[in-house]
Amino acid sequence: MARCIRHFFLPVVAVALWVGLASAAERKEAAKSEKPSPPAAKPEKTPPEASPREAGATYKVKKEPFKIEVTLKGTFEAEKTAEVSVRPDVWAALEVVKAAEHGQTVKRGDVLVQLDLEKIDEEIAELRLKRAISDLAFKQAEENLKALEASTPVDLKLAERAQKIAHEDLEKFLRADRALSEKNANFALRSAENYLENQQDELRQLEKMYKADDLTEETEEIVLKRQRRAVEVAEHVVEMARASRDDAFKVDLPRRQETLEQAAVKQDLLAAKLKVSLPVALNQAQREYEKLKLDRSREEEKLKKLLADRAAMTVKAPLDGVVYYGRFTRGKWSGMEQVAESLRPGGIVMKNAVLMTVVQPRPVFVRSSVSEADVAKLRPGMKGTVQPTAFADVKLEAAVERIDAIPSAADSFEVRLGLRAEPSSASIVPGMTGTAKIVPYAEKNAIAIPSKALFTEEMDERQTYVFAIEAGKAKKRPVTVGKRADDRVEIVRGLAEGDEILLERPKEDEKAKADRPPEKEAKDKAPQKKDSSTPPQKEQRAGKQKDSSKKLP
Repeated sequence: MARCIRHFFLPVVAVALWVGLASAAERKEAAKSEKPSPPAAKPEKTPPEASPREAGATYKVKKEPFKIEVTLKGTFEAEKTAEVSVRPDVWAALEVVKAAEHGQTVKRGDVLVQLDLEKIDEEIAELRLKRAISDLAFKQAEENLKALEASTPVDLKLAERAQKIAHEDLEKFLRADRALSEKNANFALRSAENYLENQQDELRQLEKMYKADDLTEETEEIVLKRQRRAVEVAEHVVEMARASRDDAFKVDLPRRQETLEQAAVKQDLLAAKLKVSLPVALNQAQREYEKLKLDRSREEEKLKKLLADRAAMTVKAPLDGVVYYGRFTRGKWSGMEQVAESLRPGGIVMKNAVLMTVVQPRPVFVRSSVSEADVAKLRPGMKGTVQPTAFADVKLEAAVERIDAIPSAADSFEVRLGLRAEPSSASIVPGMTGTAKIVPYAEKNAIAIPSKALFTEEMDERQTYVFAIEAGKAKKRPVTVGKRADDRVEIVRGLAEGDEILLERPKEDEKAKADRPPEKEAKDKAPQKKDSSTPPQKEQRAGKQKDSSKKLP
């Protein structure tokens, strides 16, 4: 019996287990197939209106004062200042003997900086002595030049004349003088010979005459003796004339010709030399004169500059005021510590460097700068106030005088503010800082709303709107914007006093904006077709259940 029951129930239990496992597998498979398939999309509708309770906080529009205020940081600066520096031309040794203290009040002409003068005085004395010597040399060169300028033309003419005379003498000797000299020598010889011949004839005649008488008296003997002596003299004269003629032909005349020829050549050379050397000497004297004149002028100029440098080394106050060490540039002091160190006794200052600035405490103005974002808001003539940093209870009336068109630094345009009245407190001095507040725009009864309540169209940001509460619903309303100031916006058209607007976009509008991309908006708005057929997952699951039921015994 037990065996029969066991054989009967075992197949039934096995079938039941198989059916259970098959059903579980079908459900698991159906779940997998249903998970990735999204439900059919339904068209979304954005309600055009929202209740204030759903939208959030609101704002009640009202008329109230509205202004734009530009806050600037600035520095009080004196209208009249004078930079003090030592500007020597040639002198470089600038050692400080004494200097005015920082903050000292001075009068015009007071000594601000006294530099050491000992070395420059020595240089000036040496230069004056050198200049005196140069003056003597210059005068000597000047006289020498005058003499050369006068004598050079005369010497050139004399050289030309001597050259001409030498050639004329040579030409005259060759043309006439030599022949005439030869003729004279020959004539002198012939005359001597004739004289000898006459004396000899006279002696012979006397001898014949006295010989014929056969008588020789003492007187006749005397006559004959004298005649014989005359013959001897005539013979000597002939001998001398012959020797003289020979010397003239062989020695004197050739030598004279040679001398004349050499003189002509020498005068030619001398004339040629003088034609070159005399102008060169004159030119050299002129250049020497010009050089001495230039050196003298330079020494005179250097002496003049040294005297001016010496005077500049005693630096005096150009105006009444207060001494500030360093330089004041665009409202800021610079170089104060370095200047204080160099102005101590024995210190060395740099030429042309600004050592101090003499400042007249009154009148003053305020130098400031405005950012690129605010520069368009300001214009000359706008009024405001300036509050000194050191005096919180003091407010000075001011007005914009000038705005630079070119930036003085990155994102910075310089602004000059004039004070309508001078500060009554003497404690406000140049170099102190303050805060200026300028009001470019103000409206007593303006409609202004918080900036966060204003929205712009996505496709055109120039189109602005708000969400106004109308009949308990939030509706989109276009508005025209005026001025903006911090977190406030002026509305010039579209809102009236008493209107209520939302301070933030309605939640429904935000949700619609997030869920509906612009490219899918048209597709989402298209009508959806209803499908009454069985979903594929259910049909598949039913088919599997049918198949599994068929397999049951």
